[in-house]
Amino acid sequence: MKIDHIHIRNFRKLKNCRIDFDEKQTIFVGANNSGKTSAMSAIVWFLKYKDRFTTREFTLTNWVCINKIGDSWVTKDKYRNYSNLWDTLIPSLDIWISVSEEEAYKVYKIIPSLDWKKDVVGVRLRFEPKEIKTLYDDYTARFKKKEEKLKDYTRNTDNKEELTKTTNDIKLYPENLWDFLNHENNLGKYFEIKYYVLDSKNLREDGDVQYTPQNALDENPLSELVKIDAIEAYREFTDPEGKNDNDIDTLSKQLQKYYKDNFDDDDGLFENDLSLIRDLNKANETFDKKLNRSFEVPIAELARINYPGFQNPNIRVKSVIKIVDSITHDSSVQFAIQGKEHLSLPEKYNGLGLRNLISMYLKLVQFREQWTHPKGNDTQQKTLIEPIHLVLIEEPEAHLHAQAQQVFIRRALEALSDNDVLKDNNELNTQLVITTHSNHIVNEVDMNCLRYFQRIFDDKIEIPVSKVVNLSRTFGKDENDTRYFVSRYIRLTHCDIFFADAIVLVEGAAERILMPEFIKNAGLNSYYISIIEVNGSHAHRFSNLIDKLSIPTLIVTDIDTQEQSDGEWKPALPGKGKKQKTNNDTIKHWLEMEAPNAWISNDDAVDKLLDMKFKDKQKNNVQIAYQTAIQVKWDDKQDTVQCVYPYTFEDSLVFSNMQLFDKKEKGKGAVTTFYNYKTKSENLNDFHQKIFQKLKSESGIKADFANTLLLDEDFDKINTPEYIKEGLIWLKGQLDSKNGNKDGK
Repeated sequence: MKIDHIHIRNFRKLKNCRIDFDEKQTIFVGANNSGKTSAMSAIVWFLKYKDRFTTREFTLTNWVCINKIGDSWVTKDKYRNYSNLWDTLIPSLDIWISVSEEEAYKVYKIIPSLDWKKDVVGVRLRFEPKEIKTLYDDYTARFKKKEEKLKDYTRNTDNKEELTKTTNDIKLYPENLWDFLNHENNLGKYFEIKYYVLDSKNLREDGDVQYTPQNALDENPLSELVKIDAIEAYREFTDPEGKNDNDIDTLSKQLQKYYKDNFDDDDGLFENDLSLIRDLNKANETFDKKLNRSFEVPIAELARINYPGFQNPNIRVKSVIKIVDSITHDSSVQFAIQGKEHLSLPEKYNGLGLRNLISMYLKLVQFREQWTHPKGNDTQQKTLIEPIHLVLIEEPEAHLHAQAQQVFIRRALEALSDNDVLKDNNELNTQLVITTHSNHIVNEVDMNCLRYFQRIFDDKIEIPVSKVVNLSRTFGKDENDTRYFVSRYIRLTHCDIFFADAIVLVEGAAERILMPEFIKNAGLNSYYISIIEVNGSHAHRFSNLIDKLSIPTLIVTDIDTQEQSDGEWKPALPGKGKKQKTNNDTIKHWLEMEAPNAWISNDDAVDKLLDMKFKDKQKNNVQIAYQTAIQVKWDDKQDTVQCVYPYTFEDSLVFSNMQLFDKKEKGKGAVTTFYNYKTKSENLNDFHQKIFQKLKSESGIKADFANTLLLDEDFDKINTPEYIKEGLIWLKGQLDSKNGNKDGK
């Protein structure tokens, strides 16, 4: 038995979101403010902390409709329950659990009908009015009381101007139904979570949900099926510097709690352990005598004022020494130096990252033990163990450095699963859910576990909402090579693609080095843009992933022109009318027409590429940018401007910044090399050929060129090549528009 998926509606920006669960661990990823925390809160609050709901948990625009219900009640002075309308406005969580035929007896309370298909069972948890009629009565009564106050004021005020000003400016409670429910604890007074059985035969794949049944269950049917534990982001794993140790969730405290929750002092005593009990009793007796001698004077003083009263009993101080007390002090947990066990320090003096890693790991162990060895109210072990253990961790990286993050995610599931009860019982299943902004964590997990939270702007309600993408469905069965390449590439490069506002795919090292400067010059500094260096022959492999993420993506690539020479296609400088074609797989993939290779491999393909309008280089959320014509003034003594077609990023950068090569020779590296080429070239074409041959023969010179530019005193004045500038302007427009600015400004 395991959770198959959940469906959240009307909870903050999660207007209508389905989230598929992996069998073992599910990782929520996405850019800032994309809804990951809201999803985590919805799960934890519906299933565990039911008293946390406030009016802010309702999707913001839904209050317009809820207030209309309230307005109808007070204006028409007639009760209507609007039950169908409430269903579309209030927060709800559908949880679907896959069940084998052998486990069906465990879910008998939520089997929808006799013809149930024995596949999944569903429960809807809905935060709704307890009794709509009671809410109606109390709200309308309070609203009428407010209206009476205004009428009294109207009757007693002769100044019409003052009357108009007062009635317009003074807001009396309640202004509307939201104001009424937001007041003090009214939401908790009138709303509660109710539970409904859903039918799997009505389960839909189009993102919609079935209607809520008429009759709610009398009790929570999930309490015996799902054990939920959570580590939330606001936990106090903080530096003890300057704080009282009692305020800090130290490892010592966690070990104390672990011992108290899972063991009694008399647990597991062997024959030889009886001497320990005898010695503890003797220690108690000895310490009692010392305590009473120590307190003899102050106790005698109390006797003079007839304290303690009531028949004047004598005061005695009694000590109780228990095993667990041995770890209640701040030095009970020590970190010893390896090989020198006699040298150790209390935990507060050790590295915070190590402490936090150990503390979080121990919490998971404690969750596991409390699940598999539960105790009832009478401290006796319960016979029932919930078949599903759902553990949620919010942003573990908030308190772990990079290396600790990697260790934690590798070991977290192991910590939750490693005991004999779980090894011997296949009917017990642990599912771990983590939200993260850390590429260190993402790099350690299978991409099939990732659920990407996508920010979209809903034109109907005109606010940003979330959509959740199951990345396990990104690549089909026939795309194994591509899936392996992309997932391994992301893992090896610590890619931050899943947390970015936009993506820029670049051809090589030089573009990657200089792209941050170009992004800054384009006014994109306020956005989080992931720059990924991918060789041109592999960029197209990211196609499915980019399409799934729907992130605005700029692909900066080279035109890679070829022409025939001696019967072979060889690299050549671009030019019109030369019967050239492109060797760039990225361009071929994104810009080919409906029929495969309809024109992109023709002899005149480069002519068409050079003449192509910018808007025609866009496909869905992807824009291709490759070299285009540059107007260059070769000689300052002449006004003649010549047109040149660059072959790569490097020569495009050179021709966009000819001022760099009008200076005297200085420094070292590729900039000086190209300066020397310019001084020794007779014309622009000669200069271009020298650069082309150099770049073709020495691959390392490209990165060297970019690094040399970083040292140039005029680096801040470098011009962005026009094809890249054009692409970044498009990217900025996409991002601005996505954030609600329809004009893209």
